[in-house]
Amino acid sequence: MKTFIEIIDYIVAAGKGKTEKPVRALILQGILAGMFIAVGAIGYFKLVAYTTDPGLGKFLGALVFPTGIIAILLLGSELFTSDCMAILSVYKKKVNLGKFMKMLITVLAANLVGAIIMALLCTGAGIFSEHMLEIVAKSAVTKTTMPIGRMFTSAVLCNIIVCAGVMMAYSGKTVIGKVVAVWFPIAVFVLSGTEHIVANMFYLMMAFFNGANITVAGILTSFGVVALGNFIGGGIIIAGVNHYMDKDLRVDEKKTKPLMAKASNK
Repeated sequence: MKTFIEIIDYIVAAGKGKTEKPVRALILQGILAGMFIAVGAIGYFKLVAYTTDPGLGKFLGALVFPTGIIAILLLGSELFTSDCMAILSVYKKKVNLGKFMKMLITVLAANLVGAIIMALLCTGAGIFSEHMLEIVAKSAVTKTTMPIGRMFTSAVLCNIIVCAGVMMAYSGKTVIGKVVAVWFPIAVFVLSGTEHIVANMFYLMMAFFNGANITVAGILTSFGVVALGNFIGGGIIIAGVNHYMDKDLRVDEKKTKPLMAKASNK
């Protein structure tokens, strides 16, 4: 298991690496991430729709949904929500803010393309029954008509949970360790019903393509508010708090190492 400082160093290095990737690779990895999140969502909606007990259906769906996040972590795809946390590379003065934000916006746009592709494929393949589409439509209407303040707060909370889970995965040194570490936080995020921009991209586009009572204005408002809230949760709260914790711990480490070395020599 990595130490806290090792995790921070990993995130900072990853953030720098993301900004230096060829644009085409960044876009393709972002598209794949949008598609992988949709894969988890497909499993979630199947279980919610066809489990007799609604509570059990949501619980089982929440256990399946992390499949997408796991694929992203293990295959190196680029997801907007977890990439927000990589702003640590800016806080550590390893990357220019403008360059970082350009990377992040590119990933967000690519995630949307991936979500749209999966929504079109799912619609064309007819894998969502009428009952499943009713559930998706109901969810989409709720998401697009939610009060802005509640939507924003929910998005902030969402990415606090998601980024905490991803940091836990970064602490693992084995595949099974990473999978177990991220599984339950992501399941909690799904059960919480909080707003995740990339998951919402798939939900809303799937609903829109299948005639749900939602508007383009409602979709765009949801996308903008939720993306901003997710950025605050992951890029300001999680990354910011960990940045200052890391600074304090490094200072403490410099003070305690000589003392420990002196004690061990006695």
